[in-house]
Amino acid sequence: MAKKILVADDEKTIRETLSEFFTDGGYKVITAEDGLRAVEELTASDIDVALVDIRMPGLDGLEVLAKAQKIAPDTQIIIITAFGTVENAVEAIKLGASDYVTKPVVFDDILIKIERLLDMRQLANENRFLLTELEDRYRFEGVVGTSQALREVLELARKLAQTNTSALITGETGTGKELVARAIHYNGITEHGRFVAINCAALPETLVESELFGHKRGAFTNATHDKVGLFKMAEKGTIFLDEISATPLTIQAKLLRAIEEKRILPVGETEPVEVNARILCATNHDLAQEVEAGRFREDLYYRLNVVEIHLPALRERCQDIPQLVDYFVAKYSRELNKPCPQISERALQAMMAYSWPGNIRELENVIERAVLFVDDSPIEPQDLAFVSKSAPTVSAPRDDLKSAIRAYEKQHILQVLRQHDFDKNAAAQAMNIGLSSLYRKIDELGISKAEESSDNAADAQTGQ
Repeated sequence: MAKKILVADDEKTIRETLSEFFTDGGYKVITAEDGLRAVEELTASDIDVALVDIRMPGLDGLEVLAKAQKIAPDTQIIIITAFGTVENAVEAIKLGASDYVTKPVVFDDILIKIERLLDMRQLANENRFLLTELEDRYRFEGVVGTSQALREVLELARKLAQTNTSALITGETGTGKELVARAIHYNGITEHGRFVAINCAALPETLVESELFGHKRGAFTNATHDKVGLFKMAEKGTIFLDEISATPLTIQAKLLRAIEEKRILPVGETEPVEVNARILCATNHDLAQEVEAGRFREDLYYRLNVVEIHLPALRERCQDIPQLVDYFVAKYSRELNKPCPQISERALQAMMAYSWPGNIRELENVIERAVLFVDDSPIEPQDLAFVSKSAPTVSAPRDDLKSAIRAYEKQHILQVLRQHDFDKNAAAQAMNIGLSSLYRKIDELGISKAEESSDNAADAQTGQ
């Protein structure tokens, strides 16, 4: 869609010349002969860039600028001014104008300014979209799963999000510790600050202190400039310390001071710096055992462990597997631009019985690979990477397995119904079953009229 440019100038020659120039360049041009008309156009149309003469009848350029900031805050305003009144344009910049040009107007110069402003506007819009998408991704409502174990985790996380309390997030690798930390950040009092994450095990001991607390120029070899540490970057936000058990003992003492005193000492500085960031830590080790072994400070352990959020392993919430499978199948079908495959009952049974040592991360990888390699056929056990590894499995009670498969069937039928706007004929054809079979399944599974009519097809985020 062509970008819209408003040319507001009381000189007819300038309006017509600029209009012709921009129209030839592929822009849609609207003109206004005075300030009042300019405000009307800004109110009625979604103007991308407005060129506004500083001196016009009705309202002058500065008055138009002031009104534009209220009625069209996303419109970029370029002030047009005579060569001898540049000071007026400078004042306009201070009041919020994006740029200015002087008469006589150099067309190529003004085109460069407009293209630059349009690029900046698009970037700002993209940043707003990405920020909204990021925040939506980590809403508690989007976490997949209905098991009691998961509900208890989310309830505790919701309460924690409304405080600035430190917390320790524990669980096996791949259970979603960072995802929970981000959900706490984006759903609570720290959502307007930054979420800063660091893997403590990934940094050499010599760099950990500088990364966390920053350093002063010249503090050590190659310290050629001042560096802001992660604690300061996370001001009024959240700092997430993953694999906290790998932190050297010397750094643990400084972490304790940062938590208790809300102050840090950058490397090379003599005066402490105040910080205000929520601290969330995660580990897949037993920190109490690390304390007993002398590898972790007892006082820091108790200071971090004000609240512990323990994430259950996937094998402990296997009733969530059908929902997670559906989510990942849909996700990777979109990303790989492939038809959304069905899951055979035998494949689902295999996934329900598997122990998932890599937890949700492993499940996601298995589904991504399966979607990548299957074509028009359903996903079968042989399409699941773990089947060929002779990995240990755990047995599931028959009743639990039946219940899980029943839950999967119900969710899958609802999903297909939504995809076809609840046209049962189309849904039955998509699932390759008869219409009478579909009605029978709806009755057997207890799918209510309310569930049929509820439009809940929005994407959900996993507990990874």
